[in-house]
Amino acid sequence: MALLNNSQLKKKSYLNILARLLGSELIGLSFALFYVVAKQGMGVFANIIFGFCTLGCMLCLYADYCLKLGGKMGGNVRLHEKKPCPKHGIALGIVSIIPYYVTYIFLILSKLGAVGNFFGWFRLINAPYLPILDLFAGGDVKASAIPADYLVVFAILPVLSIVVCHICFKISYERIDVAQKVLYKKQD
Repeated sequence: MALLNNSQLKKKSYLNILARLLGSELIGLSFALFYVVAKQGMGVFANIIFGFCTLGCMLCLYADYCLKLGGKMGGNVRLHEKKPCPKHGIALGIVSIIPYYVTYIFLILSKLGAVGNFFGWFRLINAPYLPILDLFAGGDVKASAIPADYLVVFAILPVLSIVVCHICFKISYERIDVAQKVLYKKQD
């Protein structure tokens, strides 16, 4: 198998991160089936547990891919003198949240009354965030009744994906030894 250069890896990476997004959507929907049943007995505790699990799964899918990709692209730069691209992790994170923000725009339009109640669809389309969204605004809430401060929280949630993609890509791209940085103090 021929080695791919960084421009080829970049092109493939956008499709791969969207595939990871689809995978996290399926995982989120799977968790949602159990969450709906568990929230009746567990209440807010179910939101916290399932929210942590679904977001954790999504971020782990992104982190795994970005760690592997960063190592390949960093190796191409070091060994084959390819063009450096240390910020590609940010681009991957941005691509991964575009579908969320497209649906977020429809949620805002729904709140303003331009379209019908879109909150149910918003929660379904963004299944990895469903337990957290449900924590702020339950399933029976109409989009027009969601307070503006909750909408701000909804807008901030996906930023975590950008941070995770960038950090994981950078760690492997620059071959940062995390264990050494965390476990061992720097000797002067």
